[in-house]
Amino acid sequence: MKQYLLATATTLLLATSALAQGAPSGDVARGKQIYMRDACYTCHGTTGASTSFVGPKLAHAGLTVGQIMRQLRHPQAQMPAYTEKVLPDSEAADLVAYIQSLSQGPAPTGKDIPLLNR
Repeated sequence: MKQYLLATATTLLLATSALAQGAPSGDVARGKQIYMRDACYTCHGTTGASTSFVGPKLAHAGLTVGQIMRQLRHPQAQMPAYTEKVLPDSEAADLVAYIQSLSQGPAPTGKDIPLLNR
């Protein structure tokens, strides 16, 4: 049993390390599908802005691949754990790519929202 736990921990560490180094790279479009499929938007909002949601803001939060993977696999607070059995590493890489894409470009401001500028 002890060897099994050690092997599992080593595998998880290597997978997380590989993702943290940027390999394998994820697909943003598939990541968005996973984000919606797994209902991440219910806590983080559809754009990751999380202004009135339970979960923390993801967009423009400066999250690294390693930080996102640690939170997915070993979450803090009330987020469920997305183990490799629930979310394979390839899907996790896609999800990470999508979450990181939410931070591309400048953070939106009030002047970027047409409805607020009437």
